[in-house]
Amino acid sequence: MDSEKRNEPLEILAIVIIGIALRLIAGRNTLIQGGILFDGYDEYYHMRRILFTISHFPNTLWFDSYLNYPEGMNLTWPPLYDQITAAIALITFSRTQGAAEMIGAVVPVIIGAVAIAVVYFMVREAFGRNIALLSAFMASIAPYYLQKTMLGAADHHSLEVLLLMASVMFLVFALTWKDKNYTFAAAAGVAMTALAYTWLGAAVYILLIFVYAAIQVTLDLKNGQPSRNTVTILLIALGVSLALMLPFWNNPWLSPTFIGVLGIATATAFLYILSQAMIKAKAPWGAFPVAFVALIYIFIMIAQTFRNLWFFSKINDLVISGGDFLFSGSMNGKIAEAQPLLSAQGAIFSGMIPSTLGWTIIFSLAGFAAAVLYMMRSDPSKKRAQVLVTVFAALALFISFGQMRFLYLSSVTMGIMISILFFEGLDMIREKAMDIGKTVPVYLAAALLIILILPTALEASPIFESVPPIAGDWHESLNWLKANTNQTSFYNSPDQCPEYSIMSWWDYGNWILYQAQRPVVANNFQAGVQDSAKFYLSQNENEATTIMGAHHSKYVITDYEMIYGKLQAITIWAGKDISDYQIYQDYGIYVVAVPLQKLMGTTLARLHLFDGTGMGHFRLIYESSSVIGANPPTSRIKIFQYVPGALIRVHTQTDMNVGALLNMTSNQGRQFQYVNQAAYKNGTFEIRVPYSTEPKYGTRAVNPYLVFAGNNARNIRTKELEISEADVLEGKTLEVTP
Repeated sequence: MDSEKRNEPLEILAIVIIGIALRLIAGRNTLIQGGILFDGYDEYYHMRRILFTISHFPNTLWFDSYLNYPEGMNLTWPPLYDQITAAIALITFSRTQGAAEMIGAVVPVIIGAVAIAVVYFMVREAFGRNIALLSAFMASIAPYYLQKTMLGAADHHSLEVLLLMASVMFLVFALTWKDKNYTFAAAAGVAMTALAYTWLGAAVYILLIFVYAAIQVTLDLKNGQPSRNTVTILLIALGVSLALMLPFWNNPWLSPTFIGVLGIATATAFLYILSQAMIKAKAPWGAFPVAFVALIYIFIMIAQTFRNLWFFSKINDLVISGGDFLFSGSMNGKIAEAQPLLSAQGAIFSGMIPSTLGWTIIFSLAGFAAAVLYMMRSDPSKKRAQVLVTVFAALALFISFGQMRFLYLSSVTMGIMISILFFEGLDMIREKAMDIGKTVPVYLAAALLIILILPTALEASPIFESVPPIAGDWHESLNWLKANTNQTSFYNSPDQCPEYSIMSWWDYGNWILYQAQRPVVANNFQAGVQDSAKFYLSQNENEATTIMGAHHSKYVITDYEMIYGKLQAITIWAGKDISDYQIYQDYGIYVVAVPLQKLMGTTLARLHLFDGTGMGHFRLIYESSSVIGANPPTSRIKIFQYVPGALIRVHTQTDMNVGALLNMTSNQGRQFQYVNQAAYKNGTFEIRVPYSTEPKYGTRAVNPYLVFAGNNARNIRTKELEISEADVLEGKTLEVTP
């Protein structure tokens, strides 16, 4: 088609509309009757913070007594995402929880649509209109960013990616628009500041400027070109960002980024000074990167030597924490999204055959080679912008290999590289065809396009069938928990300690806090996670109750996935070895997790698999409707109450085996037995039991306790015993003689 007849606004509008439609379709399962279920985990805490911000705008929540119970927790999430969403809710008069939740669900879709347009304008300026249009389309289907910007994905990562790309876009404009270069540089600085106000790790992204500066200055030395204007643009952007961060620079949520950007600006300025010194010394260009790397090494050694000084201490901490963050470090095995891309969880190769993600990476790597070829023959005025975009894409892919989570960024930049590969490849095919006097058939171009796009599209396809992980059993269970347990205080103004907490694994903490409105020991910020892990892996009830008491926990939630999906993470957090609890048997087409005896002795297994039988302080009060697994089959989710328990004293001969049995039915109608054996103490047998024979919950006793004593099958004496709810909750003692 004649490029003069094409309508650019309509083209990009069409792609944006496609992107919006895909995000609405992908998130359709988040909509439920009368409301919405958010897609992940952190989304629920964002909504808690958004609701608080609506009531206290522009102030947001910085301390929450419902986290890390009973200490509470200071929050280090930068506030911009929550403030923007709260502001939109206020502007649209969406002050009620339901209305605010709908705004929270829609905002990521809007952000995703804007990001598609930003990709277009960024790439158009550097690589031209055709590559930009395909890049925008690839951004609309980029699977991991699509997941972060679909309906119901109320998380700051959507805004984080948009602001980073906006920063790069403005820098691209500054490098190509000579008459407005400093204006665009300042705009890039504003976008970087907004990024810092959105994500605690923003300095990791802003490091892009320094890496680009090092590469561009090296290329300028090689080609005998000046670098002053380029470095000035970069320093203006960094300077504006630092100036805008000054009001809050020393706050915990901004300080790491401020220190990082200050270091990046200093290093970039030094880079330029070094290049000028080498020009004056008439040193060969190849000596510049060597000298610069050597000076970085010297700086690191100085920082180590004087690490007690404030500046060097901050730099050391930032480098160590940044390296740990980028390459998993202490989070390896503990958080799924923090795993390296080439780990088992990454699964980009199955044997020697690449997955759809694997093919996308392969095509994007070929795209980097195509980008180099493109730059070799492009307009010199565009080359600096092209280098910047290419470096941006390379760094995005690099950090994704360190942690899988960054695929939400690199899935967009890989689409840019694949777009360059398509048009560069098509040009090469056309040149070959022209040499033999032929034209390229349309079907051949279409086939090449499909081959390059297909892996990305296939990688995105499962997202359209995804269901929020809280849907079903968890949603129903937390609604039950909220309705059937005592309401705790200070939920909407969490500056004081509430009455009690819920013990759960950290994955579910934000759900419990938001959906059930109850305090939690552990949540998705990994606060309280060590004690949670120790509780679930404890091998005796005394150890478990000690942890429960320390956190004033009244309820425990277990999940089948904690045994057969999350156990490895639990053992790592507790400092244990998974092989002591579970082994894996490989049957070729599937792998079976086989529990060992040590796992069967944990509080987790005793509660979830055996309903707390043999335990005196934990009683099952609810189980979800879904039954999964075998040996034994069990509900997916169970809720237990921690109680003092009634103490039964049984008076009989010392050579007897003494115990108590209670026939139970769960709220789902499942029949089971609670059995506990007595211990001989102070001349009597004692049995601690957690259930009353009164119908307190849907899970209830069918008949009275049967207290038994005997030393063989023919010599068993029994007695029925009714135990009241007050007996259990007040820890009363009951005397029995069978």
